Amino acid sequence: MFAVFCLVTMVVVVFVQVIGRYVFANTPRWSEEIARQCMIIFTFIGMAIGVRDKIHIGLTIVVDSLNIKIRLPIEILGKLFIMTFGIMISINMGLLFTMLRHNRLPGTGIPILYIYAFPTVIGVLIALIAAYQIYDHFRFGTDEEQEKLLEASTGASIVTTEEGINK
Repeated sequence: MFAVFCLVTMVVVVFVQVIGRYVFANTPRWSEEIARQCMIIFTFIGMAIGVRDKIHIGLTIVVDSLNIKIRLPIEILGKLFIMTFGIMISINMGLLFTMLRHNRLPGTGIPILYIYAFPTVIGVLIALIAAYQIYDHFRFGTDEEQEKLLEASTGASIVTTEEGINK
C-alpha cells in the first residue's frame, strides 16, 4: 500500500512540476526532490517484493537442466547471495545514515536521515526474507518442489472447503 502511495505521489509531483515549468515558467523547488525520493522508496519496496515473491531476474537454463540433488545447493547459494546483498545494502546505507544524519535536502529541508533510514530497513528485510527462503529450502526442497507442494495443498484445501460447503 505504501508503494502505491509513493507511486501516486511521484506522478502527482511530476505533473505539478511539468505544469509549473510549461504553463507558469516556474517550477517548485521541492518537486524534483520529492519525486526522486518517492522513486527511490518505490524501487526499494519493489526489490523486497521481488525477493519475497521470487520474481527477480535469474538465468535458470543451466540450473533447470541439472539434477535435483545439485539444483538445491545452487538455489541455496543464490539465496545466500541475495541475503548478502541485503546485508550489504543495510550496512552501507547505515554508514551513510550515520555520517549524513544532520544534513538536510536543500529544496525541502527534509533531514537526510529519513532518506537513508528506509533503504537500511529494506536491506534488513531483504536479508530476512532470503534467510527464510533458505530455511524453506532445507524443509521443502527446491523452488520447483515448493511450488508443487503449494499447488497440492491448495488443491486439497479447496476440495475440503467445497466439501464443507456442500454438507
